[in-house]
Amino acid sequence: MNFELIRENIWKKKEEKKILIAAHRGTCGGNIVQNTIKAYENALKHGADIIEVDVIMSTDGDFYAFHNGMERAVIGVNKDIRTMSTKEIESYSCLNVDGVKINQKIEKLDNVLEHLKGRCLINIDRSWFYWNETIKALEKHNMADQIILKSHEDKKLLKSLEDSESNLMYMPIVYTKENITSVMKCKLNLIGVELIFKDLHSELIDTEYIEKLKSNGILTWVNAITLDDDTILSAGLDDNRAIMENEDESWGKLIDIGFDILQTDWPLLLKQYIDSRNAKFI
Repeated sequence: MNFELIRENIWKKKEEKKILIAAHRGTCGGNIVQNTIKAYENALKHGADIIEVDVIMSTDGDFYAFHNGMERAVIGVNKDIRTMSTKEIESYSCLNVDGVKINQKIEKLDNVLEHLKGRCLINIDRSWFYWNETIKALEKHNMADQIILKSHEDKKLLKSLEDSESNLMYMPIVYTKENITSVMKCKLNLIGVELIFKDLHSELIDTEYIEKLKSNGILTWVNAITLDDDTILSAGLDDNRAIMENEDESWGKLIDIGFDILQTDWPLLLKQYIDSRNAKFI
């Protein structure tokens, strides 16, 4: 398999943009619901280079764009969507930001992928619950140069992906150097790593280590998203801090560390910051 050919698309974008912006579940608000085509389209209009798409599978084997755990917020029910049939999933209408039922259904993954075909990079997240089925479902769209498959560093998942001989780009979610070493031993189309770190003393964000990853052709992804009041994904250098305090002390520090990809809930604000930052050095 020619992994290098598949990676050309993302490396071309990286060369052009320097910093790539990933939009968390698209960009939602008002009457636009997370993980819908409208949210993804909105994110692209806000300057996103990568769209994050969460994936679930119905009990009938059909795939949808949805973050399990968001059932109450998105469709107003307190039930795990992964236990639902296709008929039940398609019976629900989504709620807007005010909790009002609107004319929006949960999106089929096939429709999402075809809508985004040839337009942007796509991060497929939370599909590891049905790994083998997911890989087959993604490969039928012939979008290997766009899709980045993501999971935690799990030996069973890694072996399944390796055994599938898939050419899909892969990015593990990692917490330690050992996680990365384990992944690098596998024959995968490894394009990057998502680094999770609680503080700025983490070994993962050591300057020499970041440069070592880059020299091996491995992109680095950081989550600037503020999930809630307690979850720390990037040592507190997150969206809320950038907006309410200082962009340089949040997004700016992540860029200075050397990250190639920043995931945010506010792609336009991040793009404007990156553009203004770049303008200072022209």
